Amino acid sequence: MHAGLNAFLQRLTQAGPGPGDAATCFVFDQTATQDLMGTLRAISHGLPYKALPLLVGTAHMDRALEGPLWCEVQAHSGQSRVALYRAVQDTAGLVIETDDPQAAQLHARDLIYQHDGTGLWFSKYYNPREWGALALTASPGLFGPWRTVYSPAPKHIGNPSGPWLRWDAPAQGDPLTAPYRRGADTYAVFRTLRWVYWLDKHFAEFGEPSTAQLPALLSNLEFLVSHDIDEGRWPLQLARLCRGGPLNERADVLAIFEKFDVPYHHYKRLLALRAAQE
Repeated sequence: MHAGLNAFLQRLTQAGPGPGDAATCFVFDQTATQDLMGTLRAISHGLPYKALPLLVGTAHMDRALEGPLWCEVQAHSGQSRVALYRAVQDTAGLVIETDDPQAAQLHARDLIYQHDGTGLWFSKYYNPREWGALALTASPGLFGPWRTVYSPAPKHIGNPSGPWLRWDAPAQGDPLTAPYRRGADTYAVFRTLRWVYWLDKHFAEFGEPSTAQLPALLSNLEFLVSHDIDEGRWPLQLARLCRGGPLNERADVLAIFEKFDVPYHHYKRLLALRAAQE
């Protein structure tokens, strides 16, 4: 079974409406919401707000406009509603509930650099798929001063009853001594959730899969990646092939990979198999 899949699907049954426009603290992935700072500025109408690239002042200052963006806005404002909409629409941010916004902001920066057991890891924890993996495999200190985190749920897979997943900090508190140390299975769960969110984005192309069909689809996608079929839209173009049963048991597929060649030529031969199925 793919790591974390059952636990995440169980979470999807609890998806809900989220915090509403009472939300004031957010952390966004700027690569997916590139115009967000300008949008917040345009609709501020003189209200105070904060939009701070968290890599400012770090060793990765040159990536400040591509990394996480910390936002604080007024509750029940147009900015709050727009921020909520963009987080869900772009699947690219988290809502943070906290009693101390300043401490929450510092924690958001501390989480950028995480220890995976061998060295420091630059974490995109603010991406919902990575947050889900971290939360499902949480080690002490993940939440710090954050009381509750809301992350966007997949829009289709699991037929979630709401757009948000809620993750609560331990009741006894969860202080962090930086850097945060990731669980041993966090990366494996992340690989699973990466595919779940990717399949959700391409839900129609993969035949609107049920949760029961996910393990087979994930296995086929991982099989393709193991043979370097992971360039750009290649897996998407092979969606029909992926829906046709276990690829690692098909003699015609295995015959393609047994012949030494560059991945592009393998991909083109797989496309021919796909066309033969149509």
